[in-house]
Amino acid sequence: MLAARLYRWNEAPVIEESPDPVPAGDGEVTVVMEAAAVTHLDLTLTSGTFAYRPELPFVPGTAGVGRVIDGEPALVGRRVLVRGGGIGLERSGTWAQRMTAPVTAVRTVPESIDAALAATCYSPMTTAWAAVEPLGTIAEGERVLVTGASGGVGSMIVQLAARAGGRVLALVRNEKQAAAVPGTAHEILVGSGPGVLAAAGADGGIDVLLDTVGGDTLPAFLPAMRHGGRAVLIGYVAGKTLSIDLPALLAQDVTLLPMNMVRRHVPDDVFHRLLSALGDGSLKLNTTTRPFSDLPETITARTDGSVTGTLAVTM
Repeated sequence: MLAARLYRWNEAPVIEESPDPVPAGDGEVTVVMEAAAVTHLDLTLTSGTFAYRPELPFVPGTAGVGRVIDGEPALVGRRVLVRGGGIGLERSGTWAQRMTAPVTAVRTVPESIDAALAATCYSPMTTAWAAVEPLGTIAEGERVLVTGASGGVGSMIVQLAARAGGRVLALVRNEKQAAAVPGTAHEILVGSGPGVLAAAGADGGIDVLLDTVGGDTLPAFLPAMRHGGRAVLIGYVAGKTLSIDLPALLAQDVTLLPMNMVRRHVPDDVFHRLLSALGDGSLKLNTTTRPFSDLPETITARTDGSVTGTLAVTM
């Protein structure tokens, strides 16, 4: 089989022939992969700057879809999403034609759902669910600002926040990204900084900030938020550090809600509800698909932001 093996931190993995994997024992399955996600989490791991630093060489890839061919009898022949259980972080990941996984890291998925969509949907849809429902607790009529609204997570947040009854302001950097914002957004704002909100008449009227880009977004928009508002901190593609004036934060009385999906449990009924909505088209996720052989170029596209939505490679 072919696998993408990482030999040096912050370099592209090498696609090469590898021995077929074998389940380590009971409670594991072998999966023939159909598609694997290429995510910001994967790139953070391959940079060597993450809390997880597996021994090199290592096969990355934290999510993917395939079919079980060996292991747990009840799962053999079933189509599954592979995610969790240390996959792509502590043990070999999904960037391979075959892999082994603990049964606790697989969930069955319908045959009807596109492989690339199924491979990439888990993180954006469950992160968006957590940001909007249990963490952000978006209520009817609240004004919600979503940054990075054209991305995989951001676009899903726009849709779920609107479903929750929020009035959604979708913020993007340019007109190309604006075209990728879901139609459920009530307003699309193009640019950066609080001046964008002032021009839209929303300065000082934001109840909830759902920030998928990080960096200095929060301090820039803090003055535009209502006293007692909430800021859900989700991503860090625009910067991994945050500097904020504490007196300004305390005066504004905004609650900071950092997102940690590694520790957050997603109930099965939530997963299947969201997956069904994707399958019937009532939720949409923009997914770009490329062949596994183009993985290095796909990583570059994910890094430089030349594509919106989610990215997957197909085997």
